[in-house]
Amino acid sequence: MKLLNNLYVISERETTSFCARYGVCLDEKSFIYKVHFPDEPITPGVCIIQIAKELLEDYAQKNYTIKNIKNVKFLNVISPVTTPHITYVLDKIVVDEANKTCHLQVQVLAEEALLAKLSFTCQEI
Repeated sequence: MKLLNNLYVISERETTSFCARYGVCLDEKSFIYKVHFPDEPITPGVCIIQIAKELLEDYAQKNYTIKNIKNVKFLNVISPVTTPHITYVLDKIVVDEANKTCHLQVQVLAEEALLAKLSFTCQEI
């Protein structure tokens, strides 16, 4: 299931050849927050990773599946109440056309506070 327009919307996008910066607005009325957790909604880690993958797909204009997650660090809670506007920085994007893979590093920020760091490889589908 795509989380775009169900859990978040893209509010801004800046891209270059090897990196991208996306402003994302979380929807606190999303059904995901109704179960995780109704009184104090927080964004599940798997959703933080899925958003990064979907933003990579937007950047590359290709469909991907996550092949390998090298590193994930959740440093702060991401809540649609306290941090409804977050920034995803996709950096060090390396595309291997021969193997149809893409490796990248991602930082998730609220203003300048680091919320999460990810490093993973996707396979084109």
